[in-house]
Amino acid sequence: MYYKHAVFEVEVKYRVPGHDVIKEKLKALNAKFLEHTEETDIYFNSPIRDFAKTDEALRVRIYGDGTVVLTYKGPRIGGIGKTREELSVTVNDLESLLEILRRLDFKEVARVIKRRDIYNYENFTIYIDIVEGLGNFVEVETMVNDRELINKATEEVLQLGDKLGLRRDWIERKTYLELVLEKNSMNKP
Repeated sequence: MYYKHAVFEVEVKYRVPGHDVIKEKLKALNAKFLEHTEETDIYFNSPIRDFAKTDEALRVRIYGDGTVVLTYKGPRIGGIGKTREELSVTVNDLESLLEILRRLDFKEVARVIKRRDIYNYENFTIYIDIVEGLGNFVEVETMVNDRELINKATEEVLQLGDKLGLRRDWIERKTYLELVLEKNSMNKP
């Protein structure tokens, strides 16, 4: 059973050598540059179930302008992309939110810090990311509100990636959280 206003984020992420060529292709497509932002994502694990095992995520995102959004991401659906049910709420008090999570025994597991340029093309959002400690990425995503549309949307995302010169062997199936946790575990003595 899904929340009646469920939205599914259909996304494909690419690990790229750089961004210049992709930005030129976006310009050639007349994609609209929306904004440059910096984001800090703080991920938490639940005291009652291990999100790493259930493939869920609870994230507090702090935007460069101070906006704070709490997001629950359900388990991934499908194979190629990172499609998930997503529920979000904007919060106006970061410190109180973090204190509530701590008092409920949610544990911070990682922070992901990124600089991001955001573009819009038709019904797609394209994120040009530089992720601290991980490198350069491009995410191409769209949103659907019907589970039946996920496969079609995934193919459309891949086709736009092809149009932007994003090679399919560059697809990164892991989330930024998984990549950060993997890197942190390799750096431990």
